[in-house]
Amino acid sequence: MSNQFYHLLATWLPLKDHANWVLGAIIHTRGSVYRKTGALMLLSDAGHQLGMLSGGCIESDLLLQARKVIALGKSRRVIYDASDDSNIAWRLGIGCGGAAEILLHPCNHANDFLQLPAIFSCLQQQQACQFELQLDNACASFTPCARAFTQRQHGHVCEREGASENCQWLSSLINPLPHLLVLGSGMDLIPLCQLALVLGWRVTLVDQRLHAGKRENFPSDITALNSSVAELDSNLLQHVDGVIIAHHNLGLDAAAVAALQTRSLANPYIGLLGPAKRKADVLAAAGLDETQLNYPIAGPMGLALGGDLPESIALSVLAECHARIFGSNAQSLNTLNAAGDLMPVFNSVVGTSISRCAHE
Repeated sequence: MSNQFYHLLATWLPLKDHANWVLGAIIHTRGSVYRKTGALMLLSDAGHQLGMLSGGCIESDLLLQARKVIALGKSRRVIYDASDDSNIAWRLGIGCGGAAEILLHPCNHANDFLQLPAIFSCLQQQQACQFELQLDNACASFTPCARAFTQRQHGHVCEREGASENCQWLSSLINPLPHLLVLGSGMDLIPLCQLALVLGWRVTLVDQRLHAGKRENFPSDITALNSSVAELDSNLLQHVDGVIIAHHNLGLDAAAVAALQTRSLANPYIGLLGPAKRKADVLAAAGLDETQLNYPIAGPMGLALGGDLPESIALSVLAECHARIFGSNAQSLNTLNAAGDLMPVFNSVVGTSISRCAHE
C-alpha cells in the first residue's frame, strides 16, 4: 500500500467503525530521523498500522502505546531518542541516531474522527488542506487550500493568535495525490504507469487511438480515456502536475503540444518523447518555437541515469518529473552534502521553539 495519506485514508474509512483507532503524529524531531514533523499514521486495537512514522523501527512499540491510549481513553506523547541509552529507541536499535516526539490521539466518533473523513472528501476533489491538530486535546480542524508539493514542506507546532488559552497546534499541509497525465498508449508507457502507481500518484492515460485491447495492457487502477488533448475537460487539466507526451507519432505529439499551450494549466512538468531534434520537429509541426511556449517542455525528457529498457526510461522520466513537482534540483545528495550545500531539514532540538501562526 502506498504511504500517501490519501491512500491511508482510503484504506481506513471502511474500517473506522470496526476497531478503535489512534492517530499518530510526529510533533518534534532532532537530528537524523526517517519521517519529519507533521507525518501521520493510523493505528488500531485490532492491530492495524496504516502508514509509517519511522523506517519500521518503532511501529511495533507505537502499536502498544496506541492500545494504552485506547484502553485509558487519554492521549499520550512518546519520545524515541536513539542517542539516549535509557530510552526505548536505544533498545529497539534505531539506526538513524536522532530523536522524535510522537503524539497519539484517540480518533473516534466523539471527536469527529479528528476531521479525517472530511479531509478525505477534500482530497478526493483534488483539493489540499491545512490540517491543524491540537496537542493538548484530541481535536482537529482543517481549511481547504491550494495544493503545493514544495520540497521538504514539513509541519510545524504553533500557537493560534487570539486564542483564549495558550493552545499549541500541529499545523500540516496535506496534499492530494500528484496527478500524472500520460498522452499515448505505447507498450513502453506501461512500466511508467506502473511506477507512478507505486509512487502513489493518480494516473490518467489519454490516447484517441485507445481501444480495449490496448487498455488491457495497462494497470486497472489508472483512468484511461479515448480522447484527443483538445477534447479534455478543463477541470482535469487544471489539476495535472505532470504530463508525458509520447504518442510515437509526430503529428499527434505536435497537436498535443499545441493544445496544451492554449489551455489553463497549473504549470506542470511537461516531458516530450525523443531527442532534441525530434522536439524541434514537433514544435515546428505545431507552429511554435521555444520563445512562444507558455509552459516549458523537457525534450529529451528524463535524467541521465543510464539504461535503455522501458523500465529504466520510466525511472529516468519520473525522477525528473518528481523533482520538478517537489521543487528539487535532482542533484546527488552526496554531492550536495560534500559541498556543504545541503540545507538542514530537521529541527535542532526535541521541543523546538514554538512559532506563532494565525488561524483563519
